[in-house]
Amino acid sequence: MLVMLDNTSAQRALTQLVGRVMRQPHAQRTGREALNQCYVYCRNTDIGVAVQQVKNGLEHEGLTGLGGDVLGDSASLTRVTLQRREEFRGKDIFLPMVLHREGPGWRELDYQRHILPNIEWHEIDAGNLQLGSSEGPIWQSAEVDVGDTLPVYHKEREPYIDKTTRISWFARRLADVIPNPWQAARVTQNFLEKWREDGATDEDIYDRRSHLAYAMRNSVAEKVEKQAERIFRAKLHGGEIRFDLETGQPNFRMKEQYEIPVVANDHSLERRPGEPLQLNLFEPVLNSQFDSELERNFARYIDERKALCWWHRVAARQRGDYYLRGWKQERIWPDFVAMAGETDGKPHVLVFETKGAHLENSDTAYKRRVLDTLENAFNCGTMTIREGPARGTFRIVIGDSDKKTFPEAFNNLDAAYTA
Repeated sequence: MLVMLDNTSAQRALTQLVGRVMRQPHAQRTGREALNQCYVYCRNTDIGVAVQQVKNGLEHEGLTGLGGDVLGDSASLTRVTLQRREEFRGKDIFLPMVLHREGPGWRELDYQRHILPNIEWHEIDAGNLQLGSSEGPIWQSAEVDVGDTLPVYHKEREPYIDKTTRISWFARRLADVIPNPWQAARVTQNFLEKWREDGATDEDIYDRRSHLAYAMRNSVAEKVEKQAERIFRAKLHGGEIRFDLETGQPNFRMKEQYEIPVVANDHSLERRPGEPLQLNLFEPVLNSQFDSELERNFARYIDERKALCWWHRVAARQRGDYYLRGWKQERIWPDFVAMAGETDGKPHVLVFETKGAHLENSDTAYKRRVLDTLENAFNCGTMTIREGPARGTFRIVIGDSDKKTFPEAFNNLDAAYTA
């Protein structure tokens, strides 16, 4: 439990507060759902505003899908069981997984196991970074009179601080990017030596250590990611990685039901007032399952597509729900998965990630590259379902709350079913 004692309404402060809980090391789920939650109490803060600020902040930081886990007024939360619609109960429904060859068989791709060991660490360095302003910190103090006299500021001599540059301090900032501490120390040492060769003193580096550590980490992370992407693509091309729809093990089999937390008095999403959804795989579909009006409108849009057999709103981070993997450690939780009927004997799998135009950032660019890569691999492969090859559409849908950009995501799929 966290309590915010000040009266701030700053979005960044609220997001950082929740982020501290999300980053707890060695966290594990317990057997009681109430203990698997974080509870934040804010003083004189509108709950609805606070919840929306945290959701927006998480999305802005690139933590897509986590906004759905942020709910207001924990006392009003309840658990709802989502079950398959009657026509789909008891049926095997499989979705494609990113697999890696291991011995004679296959297993789910694991970044730590299958990508990270192939990184050529000797090629990784921090690159050329700017030291920043040459001015050091200015120390001041003020004598404040309780009367009407204005404060008088005095420049002071900086108190003594040991400004010896320590490699370990910088190397620790690379721990989540370079797991090998010896390699992290090597990168740091080379980084600091370059500054000293350019005339920087330990005092210069110490005064700007936070900026330099941040810039160094970003530069190293970018180079590691580029190598990881090359490794992923090479393994995909060489057959060590495949994006496959399996009915044998390993596979992803859709569950028959699962539970989600919702706010009390939530209501079902409708196509239009008084007109229920028709193609949702699970029911009910509740308003709180969606993080934005863009997602709700997209759900309404795909529910009217004649090509689809069913669609499902993925509950991000829900145990047992669907995700994809790329060349980063983080999973990719799409917003929607769907299945279209067969054309020319080819059943069609669809995966969609919806993004507001304001969220066109590096995280979105990464997901777009991964989805494009997986779509090409899926459609060029030899996957078979029901004795016929499968096809797939994997898309990032960028737009506002209107539906103008939605048809592009379907690539005229409807036309193939109505021709």
